[in-house]
Amino acid sequence: MIVIDCSYALAMVMPDEQRPASMHATTTTRLLVPSIWPYEVANAFRSAVRRGRVAAAEMLAVVARIEALQIEPSGTLDAAVRQRYLTALSHDLTAYDAAYVDLASQRRCALATLDARLALAARHVGLDVVS
Repeated sequence: MIVIDCSYALAMVMPDEQRPASMHATTTTRLLVPSIWPYEVANAFRSAVRRGRVAAAEMLAVVARIEALQIEPSGTLDAAVRQRYLTALSHDLTAYDAAYVDLASQRRCALATLDARLALAARHVGLDVVS
């Protein structure tokens, strides 16, 4: 089982992104994300269309690719505010990024990210990082 962040998931499916070299490690295991992830990904897709990175019609195929990954959201938003705040504060992360570190810590699994700051925080708490 691996927790993947938005940057990693987007690199797996966006046509203009370079696929992560470690992507093979994520294709044969359970993929987990915090409950904020669907909103973060939907916003990234919207931004990609608005900036002209991907045509709106093509984005439907991208959405289908990400749905095919069978990524599992975990947790609830309201129960996590205190922990997200503490993790964000102690590692100088956004609350969104703290959710990925917390979930990987709780599940005792690796974190897949292409975000250097997030990877550093994950390593700081003893997590394995897939990048």
